[in-house]
Amino acid sequence: MNVRMLEPMLRNATIKAIDGISKKASEAEDAAETAVNRLLRRWNQMDQDEKEQVVGIVIATATTAVGAIAALKAARKSKSRPVKVTVKSMKNITKKKD
Repeated sequence: MNVRMLEPMLRNATIKAIDGISKKASEAEDAAETAVNRLLRRWNQMDQDEKEQVVGIVIATATTAVGAIAALKAARKSKSRPVKVTVKSMKNITKKKD
């Protein structure tokens, strides 16, 4: 399965979800000045291109983290040296995504 095929759908769904949460939360917590509230206000001020860029970074970071965790689990199960297995596993994971 091509992972990149799902990225635009995931990006749009994430933006819509954060938009909905930010509007509801900022209306409910106008008086409270918390870090989340400031972040949501900033989100509301962003244009669509900025939102897509932020969500793209989040998706890329999450994908990298999942790949690294999978590689570490594979290294733990193998009898080979962990560094070699980790590099080999990451190459295999990368090839499967493309």
